[in-house]
Amino acid sequence: MVSAKKTVPLRRFAHACALALFSATIAFAQPGKTSPAPDFTLQNLDGEEVSLHQLRGKYVLVNFWATWCGPCKIEMPSLENLYQRFKSKNFSLLAISNDMFGAKIVAPFVKAHRLSFPVLLDQQLQASNKFGVVSLPTTFMIDPEGNIIGELRGAEDWASPDNLLYFENLLRN
Repeated sequence: MVSAKKTVPLRRFAHACALALFSATIAFAQPGKTSPAPDFTLQNLDGEEVSLHQLRGKYVLVNFWATWCGPCKIEMPSLENLYQRFKSKNFSLLAISNDMFGAKIVAPFVKAHRLSFPVLLDQQLQASNKFGVVSLPTTFMIDPEGNIIGELRGAEDWASPDNLLYFENLLRN
């Protein structure tokens, strides 16, 4: 018999593995068909609270991920490249970790991979649930008015020429 303490992590792991098998799907909002991004407040790795509404006026890429997620780990270097390329423009990136052990697991991962973008902790899946995240990684693009203008379920090469051109054109306006 499996104890109740072991059942929750095992269920989460099995659920995560099943979700990781889905391929990437992307949907972009049609003009006039945006929806407001739900606001959230989470702690960063320094224990400071960060809210989505604090970034109003910027384009924000919100990436939900976890250290145990293989596709998430694969896309992290390209997210870092994207962040470095556009951080001085009207752009911000928030990587929201779903790791249930929080900073204890996430901080060493961030340091080992030399990630400089903001990482927030969502151990209770509060923001993830608000956004309807059902698989990792899942990424949302939010416009300066706070509307979701794009969603990607699955890993992506954020530093590909097509993606860099998309962000170059988006941030030019």
